[in-house]
Amino acid sequence: MYKAKLEDGKITVDEDPEEVFQLGGYGRLEEDKLSLEPVEAMSLLQREKIEILKNGEKLTEEEFYREACSISEGFHEKLLVYQDMRRRGFVVRPGHSFPCDLRVYERGTSFDKDGKKLSHVKWLVDVVRTDSEFSLADKINNLEAAENIRSNLALGIVDEEGDVTYYEVDEEKKLNGDVSKGLEGTEQAKGFLEGNTVTVWENPENVYEPNYFGKRRKERVELNLMEALFLMQRDKLEVETTEGKVSKEELEETAREKDIEFEDKYKIYEDLREKGFLVKCGFKFGTHFRVYDRGVELKKGQKSPDEHTKWVLHAVPSDESWSYPELSRFVRLALNIRSKPTLGVVDKSKKYYRIRRIKP
Repeated sequence: MYKAKLEDGKITVDEDPEEVFQLGGYGRLEEDKLSLEPVEAMSLLQREKIEILKNGEKLTEEEFYREACSISEGFHEKLLVYQDMRRRGFVVRPGHSFPCDLRVYERGTSFDKDGKKLSHVKWLVDVVRTDSEFSLADKINNLEAAENIRSNLALGIVDEEGDVTYYEVDEEKKLNGDVSKGLEGTEQAKGFLEGNTVTVWENPENVYEPNYFGKRRKERVELNLMEALFLMQRDKLEVETTEGKVSKEELEETAREKDIEFEDKYKIYEDLREKGFLVKCGFKFGTHFRVYDRGVELKKGQKSPDEHTKWVLHAVPSDESWSYPELSRFVRLALNIRSKPTLGVVDKSKKYYRIRRIKP
């Protein structure tokens, strides 16, 4: 059995360090010794590959656990995710200089004698508890770091029972494209505003086809305020009330008064509609929008896979924070209807990120 020593919060192996490293990519080789992170040392201790000494005294598993908790913040959760990934056959290493808790390599990854990886990192993993917050800005920064090394960003979420659920965060590249489709085929129409609805009675097909604005109800089409404003700003719709004509500015002000999230939602709606996607209300799925691919025709009855809602999308500012139970519900609802759970991030530009559950 190899010997490691705990001194000043650092765990090192001085004898046969390369042999310990080659047990599975454990630690970092530094000159003539091996430095271990607490999760690595605990795993080797539990496998009875090393014993850990402090001041010359051998530590029990419980004693080292207590020491590790004082050395490494969130040690308990990191250990659960680290060991879970190891049990699944992945090679796992601490984040070190990377903006993550753990680096996960494909099964079978090996390292040369200098500790250099012989394959790319599969995931940069953030370890979190369900009672912490999902900070979108932080995750976007970490995602960019992952993409720079051709890796993916994953979340290892530890619940109150110590079970681990994994989510992957990635750009939704199709929505992030810069294709502008315009409003081919949509003709000008007139509508009447009452409450949250603009109703088009005369030639309702002018707004409903071919871009499917509004809800068709036999002899009329009902537009929500977002749809109506979008059409007004492109001179495709005139709106009036019993008091007279409504300007674009007045309609927008009305919409803002009725919906505190309107500004962020509208920016995403406008961006996706300009790109030719079909965007409809997502309330029935607990989110802002349901989004269909370009060219989809709305119809009742049986649909092909391509005609179903492709994205369930929520519009959020870049500094948005969610609880992990909220995030879990959002992802679960989307998966229940075989759609992609997506966040539309409103900043100086609009970008889209998909969050999906994975089973490593």
